[in-house]
Amino acid sequence: MVQRDEWGYILKIASHTPFHPWARITAALAQSLDGNREKPGVVSSVGVYTPKFGLGSLENPKMIGRGEVDVGITNPPITAKLAMEGIGPYRESVGSLRAIARFPEPDYIFWLVDEKLGIASMEDIPRRKPKLALVSGRVCPTGPDTITWTIEEVMKQYGFNYQDIASWGGKVLFPGQATIGVPIVKKREANAIFQEGVHHVMWEELVESYPMNCLGLSADVVEYMKSKYGFVENTIPRGRLKGVEKDLLTLDFGGWLLFCREDLPEELAYLLAKASMDNRERIAAPYKDQPPHIRSLEVPITGQHLSSKCVIPLHPGAERYYKEIGCL
Repeated sequence: MVQRDEWGYILKIASHTPFHPWARITAALAQSLDGNREKPGVVSSVGVYTPKFGLGSLENPKMIGRGEVDVGITNPPITAKLAMEGIGPYRESVGSLRAIARFPEPDYIFWLVDEKLGIASMEDIPRRKPKLALVSGRVCPTGPDTITWTIEEVMKQYGFNYQDIASWGGKVLFPGQATIGVPIVKKREANAIFQEGVHHVMWEELVESYPMNCLGLSADVVEYMKSKYGFVENTIPRGRLKGVEKDLLTLDFGGWLLFCREDLPEELAYLLAKASMDNRERIAAPYKDQPPHIRSLEVPITGQHLSSKCVIPLHPGAERYYKEIGCL
């Protein structure tokens, strides 16, 4: 349960590192909920925490499930479902979680390989067994993060995994997020990258300096990830990167989900949903003048964005707020 003192709740929020976009969201929420001004409010104080191992998507659900924090953000929303069910990158269930708001981050996974390797499809990789130096996500002491696990689960449907790449004379690098991984490829220290975080100009810069083939996924593999785990399909549109001459099927990896344990007091979930709505323009402000394809958030953020596509059920307090404003 959430701690209290004589002035109200002491709320703990799991976010990300201080300069990560999630930190802007949680800072806005914390400021909005700080109720100790002219008179005491429902919330006495708010603490914002960095995730274990710097892996917010993977570790925040665990921290919430253990009761170390009360609220957090993960990405994509399907991660919360995997955590509840104890499948995928999770070795056991973290307990019952509930959604508060989904911030509309548009994202999907790129599958890029050096053009010179002559790989035209995912099926070509196990057939030709190229010497790949593949950049993926990150592995921590408790296992792979969500994107790293997702990438290998997709590769397994084509008949290969990370160990196979090493057995072919290649290697797999786990440097972290795309802003770290893409520069490694750009410096020719790797010749392939499977990663998310596509809303950044660095991807265009990469393929301009290093010709790469962008691969698509088969409908069967996408359907497997949808039916077994609940993933959503997406499309890499024609022309998105140099050399992408037709729409390509991939997995969606978008949405920053604010969520909590099922037992979070209803008044807190209501206030957090309201704070998300009240601060939506402030949260979206850094992205409003950017070209749509490199925005980290859709602009403007609407109540429909916040209250839909959460994958896991809304907390009753958040649901009550969204119904009051006509979003549900």
